[in-house]
Amino acid sequence: MSHALGRHAVALASVREVAARSGAQRVVLLVDEGEDVPPTMVEWAEGGTFELTEKGVSEPIDPATLAGVPPAVSPDVRPLPPTALTVDPGTGELAAPIGALAGIAGAVVALAAAFGGRSVATAEFATREPGVPLALAARPGERVVAQLGTETFAFPEGWP
Repeated sequence: MSHALGRHAVALASVREVAARSGAQRVVLLVDEGEDVPPTMVEWAEGGTFELTEKGVSEPIDPATLAGVPPAVSPDVRPLPPTALTVDPGTGELAAPIGALAGIAGAVVALAAAFGGRSVATAEFATREPGVPLALAARPGERVVAQLGTETFAFPEGWP
């Protein structure tokens, strides 16, 4: 196990947990390492591939190395299938079952909050529109931001 993997095992396990529970096709966590240090990036992509980037050095991570590592966050959310999420990038309209969007956004907020500071979590979700995922981004204490295609929208303060 590399030193970077050892230091960030909980972040890796947390990203995997949020991806599995929410149904995201991609989850990225930028872990705040302090004022003068670049953030560490943990990335999970559909299919279970992991990559850890610390101080500009990237390494693929075998998910099996995380067996037994408890995540810092286990959000109570159900996976959102692409057929349940309708989007219109031109107007910013989103349609999903009641509570589903707040649930997945809450999972992204919880992931960012679990690592504090200026940490940022993002997650991409497939939608009914092929090639137009919904991306959500969250940082502790800030509004959740959504991106549809090239358009960016901020949710109301305090949501979800």
